[in-house]
Amino acid sequence: MDKKYLKNGQFSEFIETLRLFGDLHGPTMSDTGVFAFSPVSDPSQLRLDYQRTQIPPKKYLLPFREEILSYREGNYRQSHHHTPEIILFGVHPCDLDGIAYLDRVFLGDSPDPCYAGRRARLTLVGLSCVPDDFCFCSGLAEPPTCDLFLTLQGDGFKVDALSARGKEIAQAAKDLLSLEATGATVPLQRTGITAQDPQLRFSDNPLWDKFATTCVSCGACSVCCPTCYCFDVREYPSLDGGGIRLREWDNCLFVTHGEVAGANFRGSRLERLRYRFLHKYCGFTPLQGMTSCVGCGRCKEVCPVDIDLRELTVNPDQGTESP
Repeated sequence: MDKKYLKNGQFSEFIETLRLFGDLHGPTMSDTGVFAFSPVSDPSQLRLDYQRTQIPPKKYLLPFREEILSYREGNYRQSHHHTPEIILFGVHPCDLDGIAYLDRVFLGDSPDPCYAGRRARLTLVGLSCVPDDFCFCSGLAEPPTCDLFLTLQGDGFKVDALSARGKEIAQAAKDLLSLEATGATVPLQRTGITAQDPQLRFSDNPLWDKFATTCVSCGACSVCCPTCYCFDVREYPSLDGGGIRLREWDNCLFVTHGEVAGANFRGSRLERLRYRFLHKYCGFTPLQGMTSCVGCGRCKEVCPVDIDLRELTVNPDQGTESP
């Protein structure tokens, strides 16, 4: 792991160096007044003081809607998308953990070609943060999964090159980096939630009924979650015998998500809420036992009825609810 130090006075030049490696994107303030990862044309657009973006960076790997194939008269052709090299700057540890989880899902035994193509062209530059009241990030011991990681320290940033691409960028910016670091490092206060035992099922917890009664099934928590990846595949035929097949984001809190051949195997709101919780905190095969909650706090922040699923986390030793 290569460690360097970048002073604030060199920051703009460092950003211009990053631009040599691809299209630069980072945290900005949108016209509607929310933080969002978007293209950056000037370093002054970057908002390093952001806490979380409304939509997580999974949008760079799993677009809301994408064409996966087209067909005409029985001949199918896989769609190919031009994906530029993107430098995604300023990604917080929780969102880096989210991308690492998605990598496990989509780059496993049978890699998803659309995801793999975008992932290969995405360079991740992480940034440390100071948690707020919504944060409960996962507290992994190892360094975040990214190419470069910038830690706020004194009058600048400690720079860690964590991959071959990261070392290449650090080498290109070597004249801007020094070995001397000044000031204290802002610690990563990562507490986290451990994976829950799926056998417990939490079936007797009265909070299930409380939350199911309160939940409005808007799906906002899934849309903004860095690791929710449910999708639907839709056919759009045309009158000339052709058509396209699209992959679109789906949502397990929608009543239509469990519909198959006219039946619905998760018809009640409680069943859908329980399904999402068990997936998030218990994991499904082959990732059973691995929590996919990265503690970014988005779900609690955006919920219109103030549901906090952390209240359902059970201490297996004491059998009591934890805050």
